[in-house]
Amino acid sequence: MGFLHEITLFCLAIYTFCSVTKADDFLGCGGFVKSDVEINFSRIEIKLYTRAGALKYQTDCAPNNGYFMIPIYDKGDFTLKVEPPQGWSFEPTSVDLHIDGETDKCSRGEDINFKFTGFMLSGKVLSKGQSEGPAGVSVSLQRKGGDAAVVQSQTSAGGGYTFKQVLPGEYTLEATHPKWTFVKASIPITIARDSSLPAPPIIISGYDVTGHVMSEGEPIKDVHFLLFSDTVSKEDVTQCDTTPVKGYTNAQGKTPLCSVTSTEEGKISFPSLPSGQYTMVPFYQGQHITFDVMPTSMDFSVAHDSVTLPTTFKVEGFSVSGQVLDSEGGKGIPGVKVKVQDRSEVTSKVDGTYQLVKITSGTYVLTASKDNIFFEPETMKINPNTPRLPDIIASRFSLCGRLVIDKMPPTLPSGGKRRVSLVPEGGSAKDTVSIATDSEGAFCFKVKPGSYVMQPTLSSEEMAAGLKIIPSEQKVQVKNAPVFGINFSQFKADVRGVIKCIDVCGTLQITLHSEAGMEERSPAQISQQTKQASFKLKDVLPGKYKVSVIQNHWCWETPSLDIQVTDSDVTSLEFTQTGYLLQCHVSHPIAMLYHHTKSPKQSKEIDLAKGLNQFCLERSGSYQLTPLSCHKFDQESYNFDTSSPAMLALTATKHLMTGAIVAKQPSSDITVSIRSSIEAEPLVHLGPLKSQKELEEEAKPKAKPTKKGKATAAEEETKVVEDTGPSVYEFTYWARNGERLEITPSSKVILFYPAKAQVTIQAGDDCLGKVVEFEGRAGVFISGQVKPGLGGVKISVTSRSLEDKEVRPAINIDTAKDGRYRIGPLPDTAEYDVQASLEGYVLTKVEGTVGDFKASKLGEITIQVVDEEDVPLQGVLLSLSGGTFRSNNLTQASGSLVFTGLGPDQYFLRALMKEYKFEPGSQMISVEEGSVIKLKIKGSRVAFSCFGVVASLNGEPEQDIALEAQGVGDCGQVVEEGISDQEGKFRIRGLQPECSYELRLKSGEANGHIERAAPKTQIIKVQGKDIADLHIIVFRRLNQFEIGGNVITPSEHLATLKVLLYSEDNLVSPVHTLSLGSSCFFQFPSLPNDGARYVMRLESSLLKSSWEYTLPEASFSTEGYFKHITLQFNPERRSVDQEVSSGSHLALPLIAALIAIGLNHAKLLPILQQLGQNLKGLRSPGSAEGRDMGGAGDQDTRPKKKPKTRKT
Repeated sequence: MGFLHEITLFCLAIYTFCSVTKADDFLGCGGFVKSDVEINFSRIEIKLYTRAGALKYQTDCAPNNGYFMIPIYDKGDFTLKVEPPQGWSFEPTSVDLHIDGETDKCSRGEDINFKFTGFMLSGKVLSKGQSEGPAGVSVSLQRKGGDAAVVQSQTSAGGGYTFKQVLPGEYTLEATHPKWTFVKASIPITIARDSSLPAPPIIISGYDVTGHVMSEGEPIKDVHFLLFSDTVSKEDVTQCDTTPVKGYTNAQGKTPLCSVTSTEEGKISFPSLPSGQYTMVPFYQGQHITFDVMPTSMDFSVAHDSVTLPTTFKVEGFSVSGQVLDSEGGKGIPGVKVKVQDRSEVTSKVDGTYQLVKITSGTYVLTASKDNIFFEPETMKINPNTPRLPDIIASRFSLCGRLVIDKMPPTLPSGGKRRVSLVPEGGSAKDTVSIATDSEGAFCFKVKPGSYVMQPTLSSEEMAAGLKIIPSEQKVQVKNAPVFGINFSQFKADVRGVIKCIDVCGTLQITLHSEAGMEERSPAQISQQTKQASFKLKDVLPGKYKVSVIQNHWCWETPSLDIQVTDSDVTSLEFTQTGYLLQCHVSHPIAMLYHHTKSPKQSKEIDLAKGLNQFCLERSGSYQLTPLSCHKFDQESYNFDTSSPAMLALTATKHLMTGAIVAKQPSSDITVSIRSSIEAEPLVHLGPLKSQKELEEEAKPKAKPTKKGKATAAEEETKVVEDTGPSVYEFTYWARNGERLEITPSSKVILFYPAKAQVTIQAGDDCLGKVVEFEGRAGVFISGQVKPGLGGVKISVTSRSLEDKEVRPAINIDTAKDGRYRIGPLPDTAEYDVQASLEGYVLTKVEGTVGDFKASKLGEITIQVVDEEDVPLQGVLLSLSGGTFRSNNLTQASGSLVFTGLGPDQYFLRALMKEYKFEPGSQMISVEEGSVIKLKIKGSRVAFSCFGVVASLNGEPEQDIALEAQGVGDCGQVVEEGISDQEGKFRIRGLQPECSYELRLKSGEANGHIERAAPKTQIIKVQGKDIADLHIIVFRRLNQFEIGGNVITPSEHLATLKVLLYSEDNLVSPVHTLSLGSSCFFQFPSLPNDGARYVMRLESSLLKSSWEYTLPEASFSTEGYFKHITLQFNPERRSVDQEVSSGSHLALPLIAALIAIGLNHAKLLPILQQLGQNLKGLRSPGSAEGRDMGGAGDQDTRPKKKPKTRKT
């Protein structure tokens, strides 16, 4: 009761305080966590969530009785959840709350209770040596000491099982299965009062593996099956024979784990094999021969279940062996493929032996084959009594080479196959064999062992054209193996010469070009550090060539030489350097002054035209070049070094502009500021400027003074004359082409007209000259004083033009410490009004003066907000209210805020800022008349923020993007939100220390225009300080649909066609209309991709009387992003006969009628006049209704005129 009484008093106190401060009340929502057995209440948490899943509050339970209490500050829908350690069970697990302040449990003061129902016991049945186990194992749980019922469970995939709502106590776990064996099938287990640990695993020692062996459909017994494994040890396999099998040897030297023998039913059974990878090898041996069992081995794996071998073993035939030799009694040949009639082929081993398996008795034809070795077919009789097959002897071998012709002479056709002849040594012409090479020049003969002579075949035409092959012939001996590498090649010459350089030659290139276009080769690289370099060009075919030296930065006496190659090398070629080439490209015509750096006084000047210029320098080394111009380049001077030549690019970066100021009276403080539109250019200040008269005086030689130190009377008279008239001040500035300049002259006593000028520099080849001129006139000054002397008073001067009465923007200035001020110069074409203001003061004008004021002070409160280390806090909301005064403002960077203009009263002050707790949080302040109060508030940081930027892929900031920081781990239910500003920057406040958050875009309509973000999420961890420099890139959804197409029609009809686009809801007025003109393709403006339907129609201006055609149309919906539609328009001209025939039928009656009228005009004229009068009577005003009706009828029967389309 005492505890509840204290809670009641606390809630009452809170309510009373909140009523005074007009804050929102909170509601207490509490209850108990109950249990029939002893549990650890302190490990249980109660959490309050919004329906959206955001954590609002969390608390733990009282350790003695499980009581909890949660404050709720807002009405709405919530969920109250119990969150115990993993494996603990409760009923219910959550309660939905609709807080309305009246009918819900919390509002009525009712307890919300959660009942503990037990622990969840989980465990696994594992395969031995594995981290997983099988499904389908029965596991039972029985409590010790009592007649409690046995609880059953069964393992799922992976071997896991669970028992729910298990109360603390002593239990026995037992696993069973009809086939599988266990290391230990049952284990004891204890469930404690705060248990959350899994049960110890139960281990399965092995699984059964079965299969069968057959022969022609009958089971075979006594076949041995040996078991091998690289993953399982011999000790882990049980119920299997480990005795060695007689007569069996393993080619790899591996030892089997064990073996089993097939039963009379042909069954193979391994009762218990642990999980792992295995290989099973069959072995079936008779008295004199080994029989073949297929497959010869089988790989299988045991996972977490019984295994039935997928393939039945079969006994098929017997095995015999033979050998392939390179000669009688010679060595064995490996890799020979031996095939017995229609059976699969086998390959000989390293010693040439091979084995034929699954053979039955009979006579066979054996064929052998291997690349470059050839054999004759062998006929053999094979039966089980044949211990070894006769040897297979090689009969012929390949003799191979290559005939390489790199380049054919220009008079001969390129490509084609060549021929090579072969004759036995000492043989006659009839023994000669000739074959053709392939496209690569390769050839091969198939010969018996012996000695041979080989030579390429050339025609007389080829030899006459200069084609020569070396060597002319080669002798070759073939023994017991193929022979390769017999090669023939084409003769080519060398071309040699020297290069004479002014200085060290260094790296050069020599090129060779054929006059007949016979040969084009890459330039030859020469690198020699001497004044004379030699070169050599290899493999040159006979013909005429041009040899050139490549060094584009040098000048040469002759850069190219003509040569002819016949049947010998070409030597004694010579190239001589005459100078060094300088190339430069200039943007404007200039004069260039240049000199060698070792001879600075021997300068030369050259005029350069706009564009590319080049000239030769006689000496090697470094040169300095200086442009002379009214254009400024990126350098005052340029360096050129012949050792590292490069084209000089002189692009004018700035151009000299001139401006002038014409003042009616001279002044010594005229300055000019020039602001450029280029951000990188600083603001330039010029001056004080001197007038042209002053500059001319300074340029004149000084007059000699008289003995008394004074100028003569004539000189004084000259000065007076020169000082009369306006003064001209000129200034210059180097400007960039296209640069926009804002030029503003200034002076303490003179005003300028215009006040500033904006010019855009348009530079050409010539100098800019004068681009701007100002007029200067004396200005007006306004001065005054604030009494008593008070500094910092804001003086505001507004002006009204005397000409157009327009009010100009105010001019503001602060008073000095003594309260004085002075403003000017101001234009003399306006009238002025002066006002004064200062926060915390009332200022009134002094009568009889223009700019004097009297100051009266009000009360003020100065507040300084600092953190725990006395560092000023910016952005703290200070709310001050009292009487009719209300003010809510944020502290500045200094952490201070001043409330001024306060009358005598009581004021209530509150400090607020998320992430901080303040001391004092609120207080009452009494302000007297004219009093100044200073307060200090200290804030303690209790949470932190993260800062970042949201931008699009091109770096543009994205505004109004909603973000959220979702807590993870222990802070998983905490959510804080933020929105990016116009610069894409965002800040999310209220992040709790030592918490990790997942930062992401908020889902829903707020970000409906965003398709995705990169990264999609970021994990941030708060560690006692703010987090900065977070970057998120967002991608907007495509919301436009592109529609276009083409018209297939003869080009002469394109100009007559229009394409019209209608909404399917309005087929009268087109949305867009396009004329094709000369192009058959068209593209409409973008449409919204909202799934709406549209109709596209074609319209032609061709006359229907002359053409027959059908106008196509197509419909589509704006789903997706693009649609292309093709329309066909195929008009056909009507026949001429039809036109004439139609016209003639109408013309004959018309001509007859005209003739009749002409002959009887005298009789018809009165009749026509009477008809005209009758018609005139019908058109009297009394028949208006009839006209309207007739008009309506005409409108109904006339074909409707097409509505006029709007062109887009």
